[in-house]
Amino acid sequence: IPRPRNPFMIFRSEYHAQSKITTDVERDHRHISRIVGYLWNNMSEEDKAPYRLMAEKEKAEHQRKYPGYRFCP
Repeated sequence: IPRPRNPFMIFRSEYHAQSKITTDVERDHRHISRIVGYLWNNMSEEDKAPYRLMAEKEKAEHQRKYPGYRFCP
């Protein structure tokens, strides 16, 4: 069972889907995550709010689907 995504992971997925960083610029996803992380850290709380809301909705949906779920690494 996959865990629900956090706000940053939703932002990163959306950013990657928009192809704002082309493979001509960077192919290594570790570096892409660092670039997107830098952007995330410099965003205002107001800009982060929609992603926080999406993460809360995803978490609620996950709890509805898997009521007894507990993360065990």
